[in-house]
Amino acid sequence: MKRGLALLLVISLFASSLHAKVALVLSGGGARGLAHIAIIEAVEEAGIPIDLVVGTSMGALIGGLYSAGYTTEEIRSLVESTDMLGLFAQSPLVASRNKGRAFASSYEHTFSLGFTRGSIGDAPAILGDQRIMELLGFLFAKYPNTIDFDELPIPFRAVSTDVVSTEAVIHDHGSLVRAIRSSIAIPMIFSPFPSDDGKLLLDGGLVDNLPIEVARNLGADYVIASDVNAEVVDDLAQLESLSVIAMQTVILATRVKAITQWDQADLLYKIPLKEFNALDFNRFEEIIERGERVAEEQRDELLSLAREIEESRTEPYTEPMRSGYQDLVAPLILSVEVMDLSVVAHRRPLEATSFSRFVGKRLDEKTARELNLLLRELRVAKGISMLSYEMGEDGVLTILMRGYNKGNGQVNMGFTADMGFSNNLVSTSSWFRADAFLDARIKEVFTTPLTLSVSAQLGTKSLMQLGVSYPFSFPQWGSIDVNLSLGYSVGSLTPLSSSIKGDRSPPLDRLLSPMLDMALTFADGVWLHFSGYYNLAFLHNTTYEPTFLPHGGFILSLLYNTLENRFSSQGIRIDTLAAVGFSTQLDWMVRLSLQHKIAISVDDSIRYDAAISLMRMPYQLLDSYADLGSFDGIPGYSPLSLARDSALVGLQWQHRLWELLGYPTYAKVTVRGGLFDRYDPYSGTAPSVDSLFFEPDWDLGFGLSAGLDAPIGEVVVCFGASVKGRIAFMVGIH
Repeated sequence: MKRGLALLLVISLFASSLHAKVALVLSGGGARGLAHIAIIEAVEEAGIPIDLVVGTSMGALIGGLYSAGYTTEEIRSLVESTDMLGLFAQSPLVASRNKGRAFASSYEHTFSLGFTRGSIGDAPAILGDQRIMELLGFLFAKYPNTIDFDELPIPFRAVSTDVVSTEAVIHDHGSLVRAIRSSIAIPMIFSPFPSDDGKLLLDGGLVDNLPIEVARNLGADYVIASDVNAEVVDDLAQLESLSVIAMQTVILATRVKAITQWDQADLLYKIPLKEFNALDFNRFEEIIERGERVAEEQRDELLSLAREIEESRTEPYTEPMRSGYQDLVAPLILSVEVMDLSVVAHRRPLEATSFSRFVGKRLDEKTARELNLLLRELRVAKGISMLSYEMGEDGVLTILMRGYNKGNGQVNMGFTADMGFSNNLVSTSSWFRADAFLDARIKEVFTTPLTLSVSAQLGTKSLMQLGVSYPFSFPQWGSIDVNLSLGYSVGSLTPLSSSIKGDRSPPLDRLLSPMLDMALTFADGVWLHFSGYYNLAFLHNTTYEPTFLPHGGFILSLLYNTLENRFSSQGIRIDTLAAVGFSTQLDWMVRLSLQHKIAISVDDSIRYDAAISLMRMPYQLLDSYADLGSFDGIPGYSPLSLARDSALVGLQWQHRLWELLGYPTYAKVTVRGGLFDRYDPYSGTAPSVDSLFFEPDWDLGFGLSAGLDAPIGEVVVCFGASVKGRIAFMVGIH
């Protein structure tokens, strides 16, 4: 038995000597790592067979693509056609929405900060990885997430760092997506990534940015290494820049071990790239050209090494046939599973049934685009930091999700703004209005379930609201929150002081508004509010009688919503609102609205909508009317085109255009019209008749709009005209 093993070992050593093993080692360096493409091309041109690729960070991404079967031409094309900078222009957190009440205006939180007693921040990173994971999921979808990396067209290793032990982790099997994502997790920039065995992994450059020793330990006889961080900035004036000093710090931290390994390379490319930052992906042509120049300068060294490798063989070497990635068949999706990678399990789990429509499809480019759109919508709906995918064995589409455990404290800021021109404004032809919002809350006050909240608004009116809530959780179906709040606001509360009125009265109205509210949440997308209120309004304009207006009552609000924003490709939103109260007379209100969006292709969807509003609330207040205009009203009508009674129907076509810095843009065509009453709220006098739709008017508008779904909110540009000659042009952020 021992003699047999010894004979096999001798045969193995003899066979390996027939072919000297050549390893390509690629360093990390962010955008600088694109220079590796030129080095690979030079090695190919010299006729040197590559038997192993070892990469760190960006070197792992470029090396992983090459090992998986992508040609250098395809990698170049990928860099040119992909908005690389847009991959990084994203927050790690989902912008929370102010939602839950029927017909309530919403806005994006453009800034969010969580905190607890011992820490600040809801995520351990500055940038999010949603777009990067989407790209990696598609680029490596033809390999299962259980593959042995030695079975790739070229054996491959990626290096990352264990956050706890600070030891190097060498990825040699499993998911290419997760191995490369772990290797590019630059500290503070990207969050550590969880491994299958419960570790948190960071950028491999922290422990080995140029893993030549790893290649030698794997049996490499010859090593060709490319180091894009070999040069440091030596101009002291440049080091006064924050971005440059940050890059310099990373290089200094990773450079020491790389330098100690330079002598172990048979050929070392030290590419001078000190003037390029880690995120200079928009300068990819310059970076690759720099790599080409260095490769040309060392061409003689490379050819000499090629001859040495050829002479070291005892018999002619025939390179094995390696299949290109594009030769592989796109995998067929037979089933779907969800894998939660969160360190703390997400409290709103995602069901695999959400992806059932993809079963039976091949994961080609068209399917991947459709899947990515759905993932982005569900990411917002569930409040998940990252929602991506990879292919498992036997046709299993594995959905990867990751969220972060939010702290007890939260501070959020957001804003809305719009401006435009219209011929149906009151005593003017243009308008501009803007509001900024600040929301803060602290949960579990004094170790109780109580939550304290503060809300503020500055703009068309100034508002300060204090609140306290007590939650009751019912895991089987939802939760109940009992809220008590007190608000005080100053500003524009009436039509005569509204921002679209050219000769408006000074916006000095005041409102004191206590409210007791019971909020019920059912599963996902259903909110029910029952509120009691008693408001004290002090109106500045003496045209109104009376100027002191106490009024109170009860409001029932029911919202069902699977449409996360106006650009969602599909979903339903149903708003129902009913109120009864008393001021100088009996007040009441009934409002119903339906919006249904249907996806008809990856890029196109149609929406139909209908709404009816019957409102008999105090005529002095803006909140007593439905708005016929703005972006979701009748095209051609400006914001604050007010009506007590209205019935509208509409039809809209939406087309997804392209991505700007990684965020989708859209075009829309809208037709909407309906009936409404003739009462003019800007007259400042009470209605003479309370009959529904008294002396009704009608109109029909046609609109063209374009929009961008960006982190700062929904940016929309719209032009509309109606058959009765009303015209409006609007630009807004919501």
